[in-house]
Amino acid sequence: MLTTVESTGRAAVAAGVLMVAGIQGEWLLNPQRDDGTITNMPAFVLLLTMSTLGFALLTLAVRGLRRESVRRTKPARAGAFLSMAGAGLLTAFGLVALITGVIRGAPLELSFLLFALGMLSLVIGQLTWGLALRRHSPAPGGWQLLAVAGIAAFAAIAIPADPWHDIALVVMCATWCVIGVQVLRTPATASSRLA
Repeated sequence: MLTTVESTGRAAVAAGVLMVAGIQGEWLLNPQRDDGTITNMPAFVLLLTMSTLGFALLTLAVRGLRRESVRRTKPARAGAFLSMAGAGLLTAFGLVALITGVIRGAPLELSFLLFALGMLSLVIGQLTWGLALRRHSPAPGGWQLLAVAGIAAFAAIAIPADPWHDIALVVMCATWCVIGVQVLRTPATASSRLA
């Protein structure tokens, strides 16, 4: 039976892998035109399903890290809450874009508002959470990884031009893979304090 720490670490690794695969697959296969019209429906559905599953797993990973947190200062709690809200908004974006894309042949433009709000919540949440842990980082690189994820999320919002937007997204997602590996490699007594 998996412990909460093990399931949190695995969720973070899987979230990062699925999100990176979805983003890179979209970049490589290009299943949509610039106006949003879907040109390759099977690729669109596969890639957005992978990303959405990744977003949902990110929500679980953040929730697990938050639950295991020993350092429960107000900034740490606020950062964890905003990170979880951001991951939830990204999950909602994926579901709305997937459903409306299949039905209409192009995702509903309003779904991208969920994406923007989710990314903004992740920027603020991950940075706040990471910085709240800087003096009491329980594992090597714990607070720095959360800060890197927040900075990468900010870059993804601030730099809309490709390929930089996608590179920033990949860095944020890959950072969650590293967070997951760090949680899995840290002894149980210390990993519960990574959040």
